[in-house]
Amino acid sequence: MKKLAASLLLCSIALSSSALIEGDGYYRVQNYKTERYIYVLDNKGELNMQATTAELGAIELWKDYNKTISDPATVIYVTDLTGKKQDYDLQTQGTGVKAIINHEVSIYYYKNNGFYSIFGRNSGLTKYIGDGTRANSAQGWVASLDNNEYYRWYFHPITTDDSNYFGVDPEFDADGKHYTSLYADFPFTFSSAGMKAYYVTTVADGKAYLKEINGTVPRATPVIIECSATGTANNKLNIGGSASGLTDNKLQGVYFCNHDLVHKNRKENDPKTMRVPGKLSDGSFGFVTSTEQYLPRNKAYIVVPEGTPSELHITTAEPAGIVEAAASSLSVRIDGLTLYVYGVESAEVYNITGSRVAGVSGDGSSVILPSAGLYLVKAGNNVTKVLAR
Repeated sequence: MKKLAASLLLCSIALSSSALIEGDGYYRVQNYKTERYIYVLDNKGELNMQATTAELGAIELWKDYNKTISDPATVIYVTDLTGKKQDYDLQTQGTGVKAIINHEVSIYYYKNNGFYSIFGRNSGLTKYIGDGTRANSAQGWVASLDNNEYYRWYFHPITTDDSNYFGVDPEFDADGKHYTSLYADFPFTFSSAGMKAYYVTTVADGKAYLKEINGTVPRATPVIIECSATGTANNKLNIGGSASGLTDNKLQGVYFCNHDLVHKNRKENDPKTMRVPGKLSDGSFGFVTSTEQYLPRNKAYIVVPEGTPSELHITTAEPAGIVEAAASSLSVRIDGLTLYVYGVESAEVYNITGSRVAGVSGDGSSVILPSAGLYLVKAGNNVTKVLAR
């Protein structure tokens, strides 16, 4: 009985994945009776052992298809664990059935009707996952049910046509271009022409240095997207594919921002050390200091040292690296914010404005720089430029 309740919980929490019933793939899951779609908004839950049910507050149901189009919480990956169309794992938003309770769920297809049931079995007892909302409201919730018409679901494969596509909705207009950010648990390429994906390699000198991703954007990769136009229909994604993760991406993201008292799952914003995509005071697009208390879900942000400017311009130029003076015994090495100086007995370190920030004495000695940025290391007439990241 305990395993059954756990599997029901995971199912609800993990109808966060997309599965192909005829083969692994990405889907949206819609209730046959109420027409509401599943949204996975948390990875937490509690079991009611006496009632042999699960607390399913991690899952919300919404009726409007247009609401699903740009929301990663509706993209569910379903994978057949055995190849026998019996036991499945459902994954999305960085979680899944197997990851949460180490228990699979079952999905059964009613071929005469075209819908599916999702259920768990234990000790001869079967419980179904269904829409527990009877009112004709836009919002609903998932519940553990006996066999009835509210447990029936459609699995709609996500495509690029208007019947069930995923498109990003631009948030910012600047310099005739349209931007947004995205952090999603699926890989993708662009279906619409004129779109580009960038990530941040470096933050220095009041700038965030962007690098374009050519080809497939890896899953779980926060990115900045330059859109082709306004509206989701002009900014469609091809969901799926494979690509190696990026090792130098400074962008981060969160999957959840849930304020529910039971499912409180959110990340607090720190204005001193966090910057989010936004419109700068000069009207250009970049990174700004947010006044919100919590970071939004499925969006990107960067962590910066304290003292970083409140606004960061973006650039696709290559950041300057270490440039050593020619024919000089002075050489330097940078490891994070630690600067090592070699070949001289002493050196002075200046920031880009010309202010002295540190002195170094002794060949091979080091100093910790106050923040990321561009610095000049001077020993006699020899000057070396170094970028701390």
